[in-house]
Amino acid sequence: MGADDRAAVVTWPNGDRLSGQLRSNEGGMITLSTTSLGDVKIKAAGVTLSVEGIKQPDAAETKGTGAAVSDENTPPLSEDDASPWTGSLSLAASTSRASSTSNNIRLGGELHRKTQTEQFDLSGTWYWNQSNGDTSDNDILVRANQEWFIRDSRWLYFAQGTWQFDQFQDWGHRVSPYAGVGYKLFDQDDLTLTIKGGGGATWQYHNNEVDPQLLFEMNTEWKINDRQSLTGFMSIAPDPVNWGNYLATIQADWKLKLGSDTPWALTLGIRDIYDSRPGRGSNANDLKAYAGLTMDF
Repeated sequence: MGADDRAAVVTWPNGDRLSGQLRSNEGGMITLSTTSLGDVKIKAAGVTLSVEGIKQPDAAETKGTGAAVSDENTPPLSEDDASPWTGSLSLAASTSRASSTSNNIRLGGELHRKTQTEQFDLSGTWYWNQSNGDTSDNDILVRANQEWFIRDSRWLYFAQGTWQFDQFQDWGHRVSPYAGVGYKLFDQDDLTLTIKGGGGATWQYHNNEVDPQLLFEMNTEWKINDRQSLTGFMSIAPDPVNWGNYLATIQADWKLKLGSDTPWALTLGIRDIYDSRPGRGSNANDLKAYAGLTMDF
């Protein structure tokens, strides 16, 4: 199939989609012309190409292209045909400014599952530093988020939680579950922006304290082009009675793929957690910046 210029949609196994005008589908590559990204080349293997007005071709017509071509009458991929799961592993060198400023090792991992009706995200990071034989940072943060989409609407409801361990904080372990509703301000192929509101609590292990909290959060994913992306979120969880007592978090990650056919990418990121009422022996601000390599799968 050569030049076409008909409306087309490329769908990945994880549910991501890109719309545009079909320029070509040959040699194992699909070329779409999009309004925001210009001409985009996509490997045909493993994706589904839907083209306006095209009937389902037979095997001889699609042999060698690697992409399944479908019209409105073609059934969608079943759970057995493609997995909605994606993920990544990362290793980074970082600079930490908590109780002290030092060089750190950061190990991270992410797991995502997205369908037409729901989305699940799980991430975990471990920071560790040792200087002159003394450990100065040993910090683990795990964040899980489950969203259920309301059909034919931009509204959703969610449940999420975080668990944090810090060897050098007075609380030791901190668990924060939340639930509420959200709204997608932007829901495009290259940009999503969601705001959330809800409530929950934070439990501190060593102090055995439970603080009820509200939750206000904004998260985004911006596909700058076919090689660059920016993801992040900002949240604040204040005490419903005393808003001067709150827990605030901000995180942003910029990713640059090292090539069009490689799973490896350069990642630059920052994470800051601020506790307005730290316990005795704890620090109010925990800022971490990092740079390293990420492998997507």
